[in-house]
Amino acid sequence: MLEWDLFDEFGNRKYLTPEERQAYFEAISKVLKRERRTFALILYYTGCRISEALEVPYQRVDYAKKGVVFRSLKRRKKVYRFVPLPDNFLEKLDDVHAVKEKQRDKASRNKPIWDFNRVTGWASIKKVMKKAEIEGIQATPKGLRHSFAIAHQEMGTPEHMI
Repeated sequence: MLEWDLFDEFGNRKYLTPEERQAYFEAISKVLKRERRTFALILYYTGCRISEALEVPYQRVDYAKKGVVFRSLKRRKKVYRFVPLPDNFLEKLDDVHAVKEKQRDKASRNKPIWDFNRVTGWASIKKVMKKAEIEGIQATPKGLRHSFAIAHQEMGTPEHMI
């Protein structure tokens, strides 16, 4: 079984419930512009860290395998992991960011998809959480990350894949 600190020192949970995840998902389109929506959605669909998402270049979106490759930023050596994405989100990524076109362009393929910083990414996620009426320690990108892992654990996803 995966070991995480799912509660803080006061017993408050650090993860979103399934209902809160759904509220987060529904709030995204109500408060964010298109470019920020895809950012909020990639955190929702993959459980990645803000910095990992912001670092993804166009070339690491794999339409053939239907997913994205993240570079883990928690390790000293470079470690990459593939995370599957839903077809509709892959289409949305291409619509909003012209991913396939940028992948063909040598000058663009290594540039990050999102052109804002970590603080802006954090603020976007907090804005969605507020609209979704999610409050507390779990109303953070890390809370979203924890809930992604819990959801996959409950679905029976092998630990090495989470």
